[in-house]
Amino acid sequence: MRTVAVEDHWPEYGTIVIRDAPGVDPAPRPLRGVLLLGEHDVDAQPGGTIARAGDAWSQASARDARHRVRLEAHDAPLPLDDGWDEVVETPYHANTGSVMLTTVLHSEVYSDRPLRLGPPGLYRVRVSCRRTPPEIPGLAASKGDLWRMQFWATSGPHEPPLWLSRSRPAVPPPLTGWETSLGLPSQEVLHAVRVAAAAGDATEEQIAAAYHPWSSSSGDWGAPLSDDLSEFAVQLGVPAPTTRREVLPFLVAAGLVVAWTSGGVTRYQLSTKPPRADEVVRLPAEQAAALRRQDAFHRYTRLAADLAAVAVWSPGQTVSETLEQLAERLLAPAAEIGQAVGFGVERGLLSVRGKDAFTAVPRPPLQPDSGSIVREGMRLRGKEDHPWSGGLP
Repeated sequence: MRTVAVEDHWPEYGTIVIRDAPGVDPAPRPLRGVLLLGEHDVDAQPGGTIARAGDAWSQASARDARHRVRLEAHDAPLPLDDGWDEVVETPYHANTGSVMLTTVLHSEVYSDRPLRLGPPGLYRVRVSCRRTPPEIPGLAASKGDLWRMQFWATSGPHEPPLWLSRSRPAVPPPLTGWETSLGLPSQEVLHAVRVAAAAGDATEEQIAAAYHPWSSSSGDWGAPLSDDLSEFAVQLGVPAPTTRREVLPFLVAAGLVVAWTSGGVTRYQLSTKPPRADEVVRLPAEQAAALRRQDAFHRYTRLAADLAAVAVWSPGQTVSETLEQLAERLLAPAAEIGQAVGFGVERGLLSVRGKDAFTAVPRPPLQPDSGSIVREGMRLRGKEDHPWSGGLP
């Protein structure tokens, strides 16, 4: 086994990037006959839910923090070991036979540490992540997560990407829309509840002690509230809050915070299933529509990128597996995969082929006329009748 380890890597844009090491091998061998494997060939979210790879590149979805990254070259496939939160295997084509850790914007800070895989050709990389819990809820882990990329050569037909472990759902919980509806002070109070209740239920005094303004323009716990929440307060049947202290009962009425009184003391914690803003209060039609679009993007954009990765590595670059088979491949519920396919079609990332098949769509070329981009995207999407059309909530 050959290894390269970086103990303190802070990736750009939360994306850990591996690319072929330039100048190591004299005769690069591009992958021929397989399309859409370039790093920017499809307009998919970098990294997907865990990681993606293609022709001379791999991307992993990390959080904005320092990480430990370990690259390993092996001579044969490896047995699956335990202790990893996220694991995915994917083909990787090496043009040069050597890879290196880099960044989204092609930093060469690690160019003196390439990892020699072997001759140029097709490899399989198993990307594993072991997460480090944060010391303070909501903040980055002090040690950072551990990422391991294990490469070995393959021959014959390549197997499309396969997800082997997930510690969190492939589709995150829906956006509530309160972030944009309530304003900064209310978000600060919600964060204070989160911090104060991390070890159990919190009293108002504990929440006030945990409160910390996020900007120089924010006030202290008892400062006047700059946001006017009176219209929402009327709909919720509570007095309009004028200070951060008075925001607490407002958040309880909205369903974002749960409160109860025992022994004369009221305690608070965040709701585990907060309702969407447009389900509780009346929002302007345009704002409600924007919330639905933001929610769909938040929930399905990474899983749709996974589906595009399966498509470009599938025979004929067409996915013909059933939703149930895809559910086993991606470790995600079949219903959510169907929703993600529908989202991908709506976004112009995927295109349906017949009744139960889809392919990835090439990224449209940049054009000065944005309207022509939209029209071209609509033409490529293939939005004829299919099982995934109109499937988004």
